[in-house]
Amino acid sequence: MVAGLLTTLLVAGCGLIARPAPSAALRFQFSATSDDGYMNQVLTIFNDSARVLAPTLEFTALDANRDPLPTVKVTTVYGSDQGRLVVPPGGGLDVLVFSGDGAQLAEDVAVSVRATEPVEAPATLVEPVVIPMDESGRVLHRGSPFTTLSVRNDGSEPMSVRLVYIIWTEPKGDERQQADRIIPIGDLIVVPPNKATLVPVSGDARTTVTESAGLVPTSIKAYRSR
Repeated sequence: MVAGLLTTLLVAGCGLIARPAPSAALRFQFSATSDDGYMNQVLTIFNDSARVLAPTLEFTALDANRDPLPTVKVTTVYGSDQGRLVVPPGGGLDVLVFSGDGAQLAEDVAVSVRATEPVEAPATLVEPVVIPMDESGRVLHRGSPFTTLSVRNDGSEPMSVRLVYIIWTEPKGDERQQADRIIPIGDLIVVPPNKATLVPVSGDARTTVTESAGLVPTSIKAYRSR
């Protein structure tokens, strides 16, 4: 498998003081496969600036020879293609999904930055911690059906996050596992510093958890968002 290190095209702006365009701060590395137990098709987003950024990215799938695959659509799990993912200084990650004719040939991606917005958010690498629970508040194994999620913020400032429940494909042979369905749980959640927030699981998300937990590969993920 090919892991490509890609950089964006930089756009220079006019002004009395020369400063890098926000997109100049971003670099990308795609890993088609990972170690057992970890997600495949991970895009690492390096943020070399001192600001928290929300990029809107566009992807072109590439084959093993780095030729474009025009019939392959590339989407994301955490929303970096829609400007939802928040990337602190240092960096963050998203997970890519390939679909359409020739999707199985995708080995790499070219990344272009359509927009980059600074975000007023804590410039910290602290990640939210998610714990599944039942209605009585009992902590559950991640493969069990759950009705509530506890989202904990170990940082010293409020953190805005989104939650998703991912149903993964069950690959055969040398196929890569990727997200088959991505189900949002709740909306944007603001978690106070050094506290946990309880998020009820309802509607389609609750139905999906009940029907899928313990029967197919699944994950519960929280990511910094806006």
